[in-house]
Amino acid sequence: MTAATPAPLVDTHCHLVLLETEGLLQAALEGAAAAGVQVIVSVGLNLEDSHRNRVLAERHDGVYFSAGWHPHEATPPDAAQLRELDALLDHPKAVAVGEVGLDLFWRPGYHEVPLDVQQRSFRLMLDLAAHHHKPVLVHDREAHAEILDELSRVPEVRGIMHCFSGDTAHAQRCVERGFAVSFSGIVTFPNAGGIRAAARDVAPESFVVETDAPFLSPVPHRGKVNLPERVAHTAAEVARLRGLAVDDVRELTAATARRILGVSAHEREHAAG
Repeated sequence: MTAATPAPLVDTHCHLVLLETEGLLQAALEGAAAAGVQVIVSVGLNLEDSHRNRVLAERHDGVYFSAGWHPHEATPPDAAQLRELDALLDHPKAVAVGEVGLDLFWRPGYHEVPLDVQQRSFRLMLDLAAHHHKPVLVHDREAHAEILDELSRVPEVRGIMHCFSGDTAHAQRCVERGFAVSFSGIVTFPNAGGIRAAARDVAPESFVVETDAPFLSPVPHRGKVNLPERVAHTAAEVARLRGLAVDDVRELTAATARRILGVSAHEREHAAG
C-alpha cells in the first residue's frame, strides 16, 4: 500500500442510526470512505433499532448490520419480537447477533436492569446466534466472569468482545473461548493501562478495532461525537503499542473482522453509498 492509499479498515461496531438521528450519516459515510474504512457494521440495540440498521445496510454499500437486544432493555424480547429478530438474521447483510451481553455497572440514569433480566435476554440471543451460525457482538461491562459463564452454555458460539475492557489475562481467556477482542477509542486513553497492555500482547489474529460511534471518540478527538473514520486513530495506536507499521495492523484487523463476520474482501469497495 502507498501512503496515498492506506490499507483498508473495518469498523466492527458502530451505531449509524444514532448518527443519522444527529444528521451526521452522510458525513460519517463519506469520512469513512476517505479514511479507507471499507466495511462498517451498524449494530442493533433492540428490534426497532435493528430494523433501522437493516434499512441503512440496504441503502449503502459497505454497510452491514447486526440484530440484537441490548442488556439495558428493561425486559427480554417477547415471542413476537424474538420471531422478528430471528427473521432479520436471515437477511443477506445481517452479519451478527448484537449488541448483547451483560452490564453490571448499575447507576441511576445509566441503567437499572436486574442481572436476571439481562441473563434471560442474553441467553435468548445466544440461542439465536447458535441457530443461525452467526457470531455475537458481546457487551461486557464489569461482567467478565458472568459473560464467560453464560457463553459456556453455548460452546459453538463465537464472536467479538465489543469495546474490550479487560486486561491481558482476560483477553487470553476470551481468545481461548474462541472470541476476538475489539479495541475502541479507549485504547488511546493514557489511563487505560490494562486495555493498552492487552492490545500490545493479544495474539495477532485475535483482535479487531471499532469506534462504537457516536461514543468513545479516540484521542485527539476525545469528548467529541465519534465517527467511523476515527477507527483509523485506534488502529494507529494499537500499531504503536505493538511496534508495527500502521498498515500492517489495518490489514490484520480487517482480515480478522472479515473472517469472523463472513464478509468477502471483494464484496464492497467503499463505505459510502
